[in-house]
Amino acid sequence: MQTDSTSALRSPSLRVAREAKGMSLRAAAHLSGIDPGHLSKVERGEKQLSIEALYRLALVVDLDELASHLKPLLPREVAA
Repeated sequence: MQTDSTSALRSPSLRVAREAKGMSLRAAAHLSGIDPGHLSKVERGEKQLSIEALYRLALVVDLDELASHLKPLLPREVAA
């Protein structure tokens, strides 16, 4: 079941950002350390990402504003 907060982060926006960068799902998954099947489900709104995985994906697809909002929520070793 999705909540309002998860539906806001689901996928058309992630997919649009990825596609706007000309990046395949597999490439984005590889570069962000996410399983391609899981990322596909995230883009379809069927699964969620951890804050750390979402941060890595935001960096890969150049969602700088999202990454900057997530960075303070990460453990120091991840945010470095």
